[in-house]
Amino acid sequence: MRSSLVVRSLIVSLAAAAAAACVPHRDLPPDQIEKLGKLSEVMDVQATVADPQFKKIGTGQFSDADWAELTDMGIRIQSTSKKIPQFSKGPEFDALGAKLHATAEKLGTAAGAKDVAAANAALTEMKATCKECHSKFK
Repeated sequence: MRSSLVVRSLIVSLAAAAAAACVPHRDLPPDQIEKLGKLSEVMDVQATVADPQFKKIGTGQFSDADWAELTDMGIRIQSTSKKIPQFSKGPEFDALGAKLHATAEKLGTAAGAKDVAAANAALTEMKATCKECHSKFK
């Protein structure tokens, strides 16, 4: 009985580790983002930073912690989007990177002003830009 419990625990642990390995997690500050050498690394940073914030779309109000996270997201997505032309897949890809950068700037401005409507609009636009790019280039 004890050995089957140990085997089950091992299986659960391995499954959890495998699932975690599939989730991008590259939580880097802007000065480290500048050093990334692969598009996949840049995309991992974007997913790590943006995905949790996208879950806040439609929020009627944000806490001070949320505003800080949105400000950070704006800064880091601006840093990652500056890297996109280094991995160009053509003019349309570069244009989507520029659009992402402009939207990250809007998010930063909205967060600084604690403008809920503008922050939600920027998050929505950013998520749509990400989806558009991924549908065309992933």
